[in-house]
Amino acid sequence: MEKRIELIAKKFLEKIKDKKILVVSHFDTDGITSAAIMIKTLKNLDKEFSVKIIKNLEEQIIYDLPKDRVIIFLDLASNSLNYIENSKLKDVFIIDHHEIIQQIPENISIINPQLHNKEQISSSCLTYLFCKQITPKTKELAKLAIIGMIGDMLEKNIDKLNNQILTE
Repeated sequence: MEKRIELIAKKFLEKIKDKKILVVSHFDTDGITSAAIMIKTLKNLDKEFSVKIIKNLEEQIIYDLPKDRVIIFLDLASNSLNYIENSKLKDVFIIDHHEIIQQIPENISIINPQLHNKEQISSSCLTYLFCKQITPKTKELAKLAIIGMIGDMLEKNIDKLNNQILTE
């Protein structure tokens, strides 16, 4: 999983060199803390971005997203892969921990423990690990990742990755 995060982080840095970014995140503790971590990281990189916090990722929301931006979904979108594929979005990144029941289209780069060893880890913790690959200034945000983990009631399943974040 850590290798996958590193690979996707490198790809993300390449894609955002000359493009604006749209962060779309879930309206719950895990999603909002994920967005906060991403916002701080993008500010540290001096990138131009906007943020959209939503309760549900509906088909029309996906189709209405700007096609000229890098889109990063946090704590949602794992069950909307077909809509994303059909929307003509080009540069899509997903950091999520929810179950995936569809094939992953080529235009999507995804970090999701359901694709690996099904670790119990929140999207905020995944976002933290992702952002830590992008800039070392992220370590100060470990506390936000932990808040997201508790918000999703995953503190009962402290494994290797979660423990690493707790230590930081």
